[in-house]
Amino acid sequence: MDRKDFLERIRAAEKSRAGNALPAFDDSETVSFAALGDGTAREIFERNFSRNRADVISSPEKLADFLKSKGCKKGVVDAALGTAFGLEKHFEISRDFDRNDPDSFDFGITRAAFAIAESGAVVLKDSSTSDRLASIAPWVHVAVVEEKSIVKTIPEGLAKMADCPYAIAISGPSKTTDVEGVLVEGVHGPGVQACLVV
Repeated sequence: MDRKDFLERIRAAEKSRAGNALPAFDDSETVSFAALGDGTAREIFERNFSRNRADVISSPEKLADFLKSKGCKKGVVDAALGTAFGLEKHFEISRDFDRNDPDSFDFGITRAAFAIAESGAVVLKDSSTSDRLASIAPWVHVAVVEEKSIVKTIPEGLAKMADCPYAIAISGPSKTTDVEGVLVEGVHGPGVQACLVV
């Protein structure tokens, strides 16, 4: 079968499916109420984010101490945040990610569009994150999320992604078990993932 025939068969199959609605689901079938537990959206998010081996930074005042504890010296802070949280006193700070020297940054701080309490994930959207590399190239990544933008459930989070062609949900440090079944962190992204809720 050549390429043209192959694509035509796919088109024909798509046409035969037209009008078939996807099954309807409600929250009782799709939400993990065990993961939600008790508490406010922020409390649930912080609990589940921590369970994912990620760090929660409780206030902007504690951000510098957290970064120092990880041995950081230089970082990039997303200019869209409008503040560097006073980090200039302690670290060499850039407001733009230098793609010619990505390994020079120990940490990256980016703005998260929102967070999902149920999964303990922060969501970065292309439309509100200045440079995605600042969230994946440095060893330490800190996502800054506004408390009022934390949603409780995954369906609520998916609804907030409907207008975005690209979004990434981050629930902890980069991990893989591809090599000999051994869990290794920091292979495809940050080895340390943190969130500052403001």
